Order: sequence, then structure tokens, then C-alpha cells
Amino acid sequence: MELHKTQMEQQRGLFPGGAIISIAMLAPLTAISPFRQPLLFIFASTCILISLSFFRLVQVLHRPPTSRRPPPSSRNPTHLLVVLGSGGHTAEMLNILSQYRRLPLDFTRRTYVVSSGDEFSASKARDFEAEMASNLKASSSFSEETPPNYSVVTVHRARRVHQSLLTTPLSSLRCLYDCLSVLCGTHREFKSQPGGSAPLSYPDLILTNGPGTGVIVFFASVILLFFGFSGPTELRPPVKDSTAHSDPLSTQSTSTASSGEGYTQSGQMRTIFIESWARVKTLSLSGRLLRPFVNRFLVQWPQLAERQGRAKNVEFVGSLVT
Repeated sequence: MELHKTQMEQQRGLFPGGAIISIAMLAPLTAISPFRQPLLFIFASTCILISLSFFRLVQVLHRPPTSRRPPPSSRNPTHLLVVLGSGGHTAEMLNILSQYRRLPLDFTRRTYVVSSGDEFSASKARDFEAEMASNLKASSSFSEETPPNYSVVTVHRARRVHQSLLTTPLSSLRCLYDCLSVLCGTHREFKSQPGGSAPLSYPDLILTNGPGTGVIVFFASVILLFFGFSGPTELRPPVKDSTAHSDPLSTQSTSTASSGEGYTQSGQMRTIFIESWARVKTLSLSGRLLRPFVNRFLVQWPQLAERQGRAKNVEFVGSLVT
């Protein structure tokens, strides 16, 4: 009885020893000065914010692959954004696109991004669209009343040749701002382009083959997706998709092909990186930066694919250049 009574007194704080223990447990909290308490709150809030941001970034970068691209519709046209680079990058990219016969049918809205001062790439993109329109006019799949639905927009160059490294961060930020406006459809050059009066959606697919501007465009898309900017969700009809194994512009790899009825979300800014045909044994700098994050990473040489070891998203697709 006496032992039980003593325990009850300790629990109620009536025993002096219990009071001492309670005070000792509260001592670390009461010892914090009023000046340090706000700092502790800021530190804890910062840790929580960093943790949540990290998990959100992982969610964006490791999104599950789509079963297929969203079907074209008048309300939400499929939007392809192609990043062109000076010289060989542009020639190689347009050569690859020219082999995709269903390009204007599967991607009813096309945007070509070039860097400032690269008039060669801009003119080549317009010539490519003019030739494609001419070929479509000769076929039954083109209507005379259908206007061209493409844009060629110029963004600030991230770094010019021989530019000082001290000023490179500023020019890269300017390029990032321009890329964000392109992805959001608010770039000043859109209204003056063919089909510029049509409402723009976020790109369904971003295609690049190595120019530095493509890296900035990719990070701009990650920023938008991080804050929840994307296209609407629609119910897609059941369509048999048998092109995943042969279509380099499909957003799914050969191991994730599927089809059927369900909901698909447009404007998801999926990314495909095509390593240059000139890269036989080593990846380009842009390729090394983007390989872990893009949805598909295509290489054109088997030895280059073998050097990447167990990288899951690296695919050898053979030569895409003719």
C-alpha cells in the first residue's frame, strides 16, 4: 500500500522528486532565449520546406510514362516544341523530322526555338515548314483553308562565344525567362507568327538534340511542372498504339507501351533527347546533364549505348539521319 501511494504521488507531481524531473525535462526549452526562438522556428520551417520541395522535384522528374500521346483535337491541339541549334544541330534535327511523315497530323501545333543571332536555324525551320505544307497540299490529308500552324521564336542566347564567365549567369537567367514565356505561350513573337491568333497550350513534347538552349528549356519546363502548370485532363478513346517500338517521337519507351481507354493530360512537357549522330563513343555535355532526367534518351550508335551501362532511359534506336 505504501509503495502504491508513493507511485501515485510521483505521477501527480506531489513528490518532490517528480517535480525535479519535470523541471529537468523542460529545462532545454526554457533555456532558449527569446532571441533564438524565432531563429529556431525559421530553421525548422526551412528544413520542412526543403524536404517538401525535394519530394516534389522527385515526383516531377520521375513521372510515370504516358501510355501514348494525347490525340489531336480542335480544342487542345497536340503541341511539339523543337529546340534548334546553330549549324549541324539544326540540319540533323530537321533531317530527322523530315522522315516523320505524320508530323503535321500527329502534332498539329509546332514551335521552333532558336537562339538570338541564329538566323540560319530560323530560316531553315521556315523552309522546312514550307516544304512540308507543299507536300501535304499534294495529298488528300490537307485542306486549302487550313492555315500554317507553327511558330519560330527567338530566345536570348545563354552564353555567347568568348563571353566572360562573370556575365554568363545573367545571360542564362535572361534565356530562362524567355524560355518560360515560350512554354507558357506568352512570348512576344507568337502573335506575329503564322497561326499566332490561335490559343497556345503547354507543349506535349519537347525535342532537342544537344544545343545548350535545350538544357535551359528543359529546366524551364521543370520549374513550371514543379508549380503545377500543365494542360487539361481529357478522356481518351480506346486506340491501339503499335508505334511505340518504331516511333522516335513517342513519349513512351519500348518497355512501357500500352493502350486503352482512360484519362490523358495534355501539355505535360515530356522530353526526348536525341544524341547527335556525331557522338559515337561519348555523350555531349548537354547529354550528360540531361540523361538522368529526360523521359527518353536516344542514341544512334550501339557502342555509345553500351558505354552507358545500366542507365534505364538510354535507348539505341539506330541511325535516325539519312
